[in-house]
Amino acid sequence: MMNFLRRYLDELLTGSFLCLIFSLVPFYPPVFATPGGRALAQWVLRSAFLLFVLLLAAARFNSRARALLRIVLEIAPVVVAVLGYVSLKLMHASAVTAWLGIQSKDQWMMTADIVLFGKTPYLWLAQWGLDSPLFLQVMSSFYGLYPFMPILAVIWFLFRGDTAQLRLVRRTMVISLFAGYCCYILVPVSGPLSISTPLAPIFIQSTLTYTFLMGNFRYAFDCFPSLHTANPWLLLWICRGKFPRWFMAIAVIACAGITLSTIALRMHYGIDDIAGLVWLFPIALLARKTLPRVTAQSSSPLHGTSAAALAVVEFGRIGRRENISANRNPECNS
Repeated sequence: MMNFLRRYLDELLTGSFLCLIFSLVPFYPPVFATPGGRALAQWVLRSAFLLFVLLLAAARFNSRARALLRIVLEIAPVVVAVLGYVSLKLMHASAVTAWLGIQSKDQWMMTADIVLFGKTPYLWLAQWGLDSPLFLQVMSSFYGLYPFMPILAVIWFLFRGDTAQLRLVRRTMVISLFAGYCCYILVPVSGPLSISTPLAPIFIQSTLTYTFLMGNFRYAFDCFPSLHTANPWLLLWICRGKFPRWFMAIAVIACAGITLSTIALRMHYGIDDIAGLVWLFPIALLARKTLPRVTAQSSSPLHGTSAAALAVVEFGRIGRRENISANRNPECNS
């Protein structure tokens, strides 16, 4: 039983989450701020469902489709965990916080910032003149990198055939994201944007995209701990020695930029980021401890379960075989 849980924990967490969401929909329909938000959500869900059904059907008759399906299934848990964030707002997670009688902790966080930094850190940045439109545009770009980093990391190790590291990255991200969402419900913090300040609205707040996404999909209490800070550094920590040096240098810059952006854009208190940095160590340890022992201890990319690596190899091999066959039989293309 324990071996089964170790091996399929990602799938079990993902399946349980999806079952919870779909079981709640009939009783607590999602609420969108605008018709556009509902239209976007419906389009994404319907498109994903249709493509999956078509791929599932094609996999019964085509070996390349079977290989592609296996690749999709390897990546899916991380994609679901990342996109699962929007369900917090849409499925009324704040009602759980209210039912538990938990009040907003923003004043606590602001007090902690004043004790630690003298004032909440974004005020220091404004005082130093780091609130120009250009700087905030750069920070907005860094902030937007966050949801793509775990997906790109999984794809990187998938196509390199390093199944052991892929499983570690996937397990770490799935645990960190779902556990972080639970913390949002139990420790509700809205962030500095929710507190009136003498500062003018920043660049990101004036864009239509920001207004649309924030109004429709941002959960009200999503600050503690800062997963924007935790997850990029968490990826860097568990992947140290696995990336080329030039790639690691780029990743360090990206992580530092994302962390700074959480302060510059007034999304997080300083204490949120500190909690995010502390968060990465127990999550990394938990992820390693819950992996199947063979996979967790293996340093060989082809050791242990290698469905992902074999799927990529198979997908490429089928394509090469089809090209060779076409070249040998040119009359088939006429």
